Amino acid sequence: MSNTHIQILRSRTNASPTHLVDGEMAYSFVSNTMFIGDYTGSNSNNIIKIGGEYYTNIIDSATYEDTANTLVLRDANGVSNVILTLVDCGIF
Repeated sequence: MSNTHIQILRSRTNASPTHLVDGEMAYSFVSNTMFIGDYTGSNSNNIIKIGGEYYTNIIDSATYEDTANTLVLRDANGVSNVILTLVDCGIF
């Protein structure tokens, strides 16, 4: 039985890959994001963000308070401390 090595593309200079084949993975140390290629077959190259330190940091910084640019935690009853205010913008 032979050993199989899986190589994940990586970059310390680019925030995102410009091209990935179907199922190929890449990680950017610039944006701290993991990507996977999704080739749709119509000569298009769809690159999907699938995770990375950027996203785990968002989860780690979640709080029970109304803090800008963070996830809001809920208690065991599903309640958070965030108060929503509806404003009539007169659009409709």
